[in-house]
Amino acid sequence: MLRTVLIILIVVLIGSWVAGFIFWGDSKEKIEKAEKDLADYKEKYAMVIERGDSIETIISGLRDEEFKLQTHIDSLETVVVELKEENERQHVRIANLFQPDDLVDEMKLTFPELRSSPMGIGRVPHPETGFTITTFQLPVQFVATFIEDHREVDNFKKQIAALGEVNFTYKTYVTLQDSIISLKEQKAQEYLKGMEYGLAKYEEVMKEYIQTLKEPPRLEWPSVTSILAAAAAGIAAGVLIAK
Repeated sequence: MLRTVLIILIVVLIGSWVAGFIFWGDSKEKIEKAEKDLADYKEKYAMVIERGDSIETIISGLRDEEFKLQTHIDSLETVVVELKEENERQHVRIANLFQPDDLVDEMKLTFPELRSSPMGIGRVPHPETGFTITTFQLPVQFVATFIEDHREVDNFKKQIAALGEVNFTYKTYVTLQDSIISLKEQKAQEYLKGMEYGLAKYEEVMKEYIQTLKEPPRLEWPSVTSILAAAAAGIAAGVLIAK
């Protein structure tokens, strides 16, 4: 019976050694592979970060250019406001001109092509009432000038209204684009956090794995007490079975 127990113990011990050789015998190759995998992962991570930084530099330059353009747009809008205010002041000033000579001077100032043309004040009877009215007289061929200028002004007003709508729509578009870019930047930041967390965890696990390969669990001989206890248990079991 004792012999049988000893044989069993020897078989178990040899099996443990064989298992240890199977699992830990090629630890050197596993260590090298694990270290290489970790180094490759770090290299790829660094490449991603570097590329992201280069893209961020380009974005920063584009934002600077966008700021310059926006500043220019704001300055042009200020000019438009000032021109509108000046137009209102001129409208009030001209509406207060009543003297014939002042009106003639204003006409020549407004229409330089009429400076050398004969202009003056005339009095004619009203066709219905017969009352005498004061009129402004100038060569008839210049009537086309007033018609053309009036139509141009009307067309310019429509263009200004359309450009104002374009400007408003463009600003709305830019605002939406900024919102989209901001959301994409937030998304990229979340991805970056995830990559950093993943790298940290992967590095931690790989280091533990490499350390385990470098210092595998020791397979030691069982103590004499353990052997005797196992033998006694085996003998007792054998005696009970024999009975």
